[in-house]
Amino acid sequence: MANQNVRGSDGARRRITQSYLVWGIASLCSVFVTACGSGDVTPPTVAQTNASKCTTLNGQTIGGIQITATKRTEASGDVPAYCKVSATGAHGTTLDIEVDLPDNYANRLFHQGGGGFDGSIPTVESVNLTYPLTKPLQRGMAFTASNGGNRDGNPADFITNATQKQDYSYAALGTTVHFAKAVISAFYGQAPKYTYFEGASNGGRNAYLVAQDWPGDYDGIIAGSETMNMATQTMAWLNMASKVGTPAMPSSAQWTAAYQAALQQCGNANGVILNPDACTYDPAPLQCGTAGAPAATCLTPAQLQTVRQEIGALDTGSGTLLYSGYYWADFGSSLGVGAYATLGGGFAGIATGNGNWLLPATAAGSLQATFNVDSAYPVIAAGLQSAGADHSLQAIAQYLTSGKKLISFHGGADPLLSARDHIRNWLTMTQLAGSAASNARFYREAGVGHVEGGNGPDQFDYIGPMIAWVEQGVAPGQLTMTKLDTNGNVTATLPDCPYPTVPHYNAGDINQAASYSCASS
Repeated sequence: MANQNVRGSDGARRRITQSYLVWGIASLCSVFVTACGSGDVTPPTVAQTNASKCTTLNGQTIGGIQITATKRTEASGDVPAYCKVSATGAHGTTLDIEVDLPDNYANRLFHQGGGGFDGSIPTVESVNLTYPLTKPLQRGMAFTASNGGNRDGNPADFITNATQKQDYSYAALGTTVHFAKAVISAFYGQAPKYTYFEGASNGGRNAYLVAQDWPGDYDGIIAGSETMNMATQTMAWLNMASKVGTPAMPSSAQWTAAYQAALQQCGNANGVILNPDACTYDPAPLQCGTAGAPAATCLTPAQLQTVRQEIGALDTGSGTLLYSGYYWADFGSSLGVGAYATLGGGFAGIATGNGNWLLPATAAGSLQATFNVDSAYPVIAAGLQSAGADHSLQAIAQYLTSGKKLISFHGGADPLLSARDHIRNWLTMTQLAGSAASNARFYREAGVGHVEGGNGPDQFDYIGPMIAWVEQGVAPGQLTMTKLDTNGNVTATLPDCPYPTVPHYNAGDINQAASYSCASS
């Protein structure tokens, strides 16, 4: 069993050791026998040795967890040969883990975060396909990830299964990294010198959790597309979800049309809002009956108010700011307001153990239908902290003061989690870090949707700059976002500017990063 954590009511996590991860590593048996005195025996290659080690690992118990399968994949293209180690049902639970061990290992471990409510492993193959600029194996990094402790991604399971709730909330992260380090030590003969984490969306939540809960295990952490406060994010989701099925909720087409109108006011020729803070577009011209309002997608007064609430601040009844609202985005997309009920209800269910939060507002008995921010927020905030599913800005700041590095990023047109609120919380955290704030960077990706997609170039490489920062002391500055076609060809680039700078168009091809510079807004 891994070390388990519980969170006190004040948000600080107290580590209570229930049982220690067994770090004794079973010795790998010798595979090759060298002949004595023959003088003509060819020593095995790295590939031959690693292939044999891969087979030998199968069935072993390492770090207290049994390996259930191993598979050798030979080199292809720029991807080196590697051994995939699988641990199915770690500690007799539904926690599944993989570790990939490349032949070109360079004493680095890459820990990949999850997404949504997890339920499956984000494999190294899927990461290479979805994020081709990441290239963990090509950089000599062993790779590890898990399914977050469950196999179906259904938040209802967390209400009935305490182990799955605990694993998803936080515990699977510690178990995974400790198992991976034990496997690496067994396979290569030593633990990794450098350990990195990257994740976005729920993986971004994972990233901030490992910074606060296991800071000693990581040298560099990359956290994307999460707000650093799941309680207030849940309030924003539930506030919109409560309007589902009512005349106040715009249709998907109406939400998308509102975004297009904002782009006409604030976007460049490619439909990218370079500086979302400067976009103050008010959708009043879209109200039905207003001259020029589109007949098919105009907004009723109630719908107009809902749109304004989406891009505006969410306060308590006494005026306390909980959530600073969204930047303009396509809220009619698949990751827009239509997804809020599932996510908001799921996190409210984790916090309270009440399955009625999972019911959409149109269902009988739904707590979403009767959502009230003043009564819901204290209960849900305390519940998420108790479950270990939310953050401590002070603890993340302490990760920075220890000298460790943090890169945060967020799409500037994310319709699911707010980049604006992420920045607000990030600024609070860096203020707590004082001078150690120099160990953190924030990148607001212009025109990018939730993790990827959107009108702007959406592929990124934060791993390369993070390695340079950690291992060579070269702090990252302006980076580059890239748009790829289906064949992997580059079709556009745009500066990825460290906050608070933003891309400014100077002259030349609008699709080339060289035509822009990062400057103050």
